[in-house]
Amino acid sequence: MAERILNALDCSDGELSLVVTDDEEMADLNQRFRGVGEPTDVLSFPMREGEFGDIAPHMLGDVVISMDTAQVMAQTARCTLDEVLDLLLIHGILHLLGHDHGEPEEARTMEALTLQLLKTLGHEPARFSWYRTDFGNETKEA
Repeated sequence: MAERILNALDCSDGELSLVVTDDEEMADLNQRFRGVGEPTDVLSFPMREGEFGDIAPHMLGDVVISMDTAQVMAQTARCTLDEVLDLLLIHGILHLLGHDHGEPEEARTMEALTLQLLKTLGHEPARFSWYRTDFGNETKEA
């Protein structure tokens, strides 16, 4: 799926790592890197930022997804686990590419891209109306 998402974003030469973990590990990562002591759905660790971000521009970074949280999201939203995992992967990749949702305009752009990519992957975007990226400063993901 990551390859299809990157191709749709005209980033076919981009590389990333994907880690699927549990809530315990996710809470640890969230605490260490964001100062938030609870699990979250997805974290992104971009490698193209900072002082050495231009060393390997094809290396986008890491996306970490909590399987525990994804399963709860799927049950709550009455979606399949695959749908939720695709959604979280898209969200994480968009962060790796520099997209954010801290401001309303950014959130609208990111949400539109998310829905477009879900459609590209064969999903019906209306099934994801429960998921919003305009949560500003709420603790959801990085």
